[in-house]
Amino acid sequence: MLPTDQLAQADRHPAVIDTPLGTVEFSVSLGSEALAAEPNAVWRLANGSRLYRWRHPTATVDLLIGSIDVPAWDGGAPVPMWAGIWQVQAHDGLTGVVVSAQLTNVPADAYSGPDSGECLAAVTVENQHFMVSIGGPDSELLAMQAADGRLMPASWAHLLPTGEHETTAEYGVRYPDPARIAWHLPGLATKEAARLCIATAWCPRDDDRPAAWYAVDIPLDTAYHHLIADPA
Repeated sequence: MLPTDQLAQADRHPAVIDTPLGTVEFSVSLGSEALAAEPNAVWRLANGSRLYRWRHPTATVDLLIGSIDVPAWDGGAPVPMWAGIWQVQAHDGLTGVVVSAQLTNVPADAYSGPDSGECLAAVTVENQHFMVSIGGPDSELLAMQAADGRLMPASWAHLLPTGEHETTAEYGVRYPDPARIAWHLPGLATKEAARLCIATAWCPRDDDRPAAWYAVDIPLDTAYHHLIADPA
């Protein structure tokens, strides 16, 4: 994903995001095997972003993650937002990839559930004070990205559901828990790669201005630009 020769090594620890309503934790499975929460290596970019790397016999998994400053959709107050770009680079054939994000340690007074929109798969957790959204591409957008062939293999285009059979298809977005979202992706041939952007944002609770939900609807290219930008 990035050359690491000029990056500073950082302490190895699981990638998490602290929010006002709990901690976002990630998990990745390659085929039937779940990766450890702690990566094999972590590097720190000059702007504060981190590059996490897991090395597995079948693939190298990278996560470029950091806090980014993106103007609010309606010109209002800035929204705290973290973006994470996942890259899975196959060394050998993979039967499938699952990347999931979950808000843990949710307060008892919060409620949560799927909160999807056009081309956006998301979950939102909120109480009377805050709302937190986690989101990324929905199955339809994944299929379009596969057809483009730039972010993921073109062969995925006919494997990813785009219509009424999405919930019963083998691949696509799943909501296994009210505060968890998972992307079930097809297999990768040797040397194929797939890239996925998952964002987390939060804001004060406001039914008329769901700023966190709008914030997580961020294109991968935009997130990448901010994550690697030189510090101001």
